[in-house]
Amino acid sequence: MDAEKREILNRFFVKTFNQISAAEERAMLAAGITDLSVRELHVIEAAVLCGEEESTMSRLAAILGISVGALTTAVNALVRKGYLVRRGRPEDRRVVLVVPTEAGRAANELHTAFHEQMIGAVVGELPEGQLDTLTAALETLTQFFENYAKR
Repeated sequence: MDAEKREILNRFFVKTFNQISAAEERAMLAAGITDLSVRELHVIEAAVLCGEEESTMSRLAAILGISVGALTTAVNALVRKGYLVRRGRPEDRRVVLVVPTEAGRAANELHTAFHEQMIGAVVGELPEGQLDTLTAALETLTQFFENYAKR
C-alpha cells in the first residue's frame, strides 16, 4: 500500500472518529443534554438495545467491548445521574440488570436521531454506486474489527 492510501486510512480512523464523537457531543448539548459523555450515551444505548430482561453487566460489557470494571464505573455514574437503574431479575434476584430510566430512554432517542441524521446526510452526498461500494467496504471492516477485537 502506498503512503497516500495509508494516510487516508489513518485520517479516516483517527480524525473522522474524533469528528463524529465531537459532533455527537454538540448535538446532545444542543438538545439540552449537558451531563452525558458520548461514552455514557453508548452505555445507555447498549442497555436499551439489550432489553430489560437481558441487560446484565457482562452482556453490556461484551457489547461495548470493555471490561466489567470499566462498565461498573460508567453505570455507577449513570445511576447517580438518573439515566439507569439496577434491578434484580424477578426469577433470580442474584442477577442484576441495568435498565434505562425514562431520562435514559429520552437521551437514547436523541442520540439515535443524531445517528439517523448523520446517516441521512452521508447518503445524500453519495451516488448510489459509491454508496454500494462504501457499505460493502464497511461490512468488510466491521467483520475485520469484530475478529480483531477477539484476539
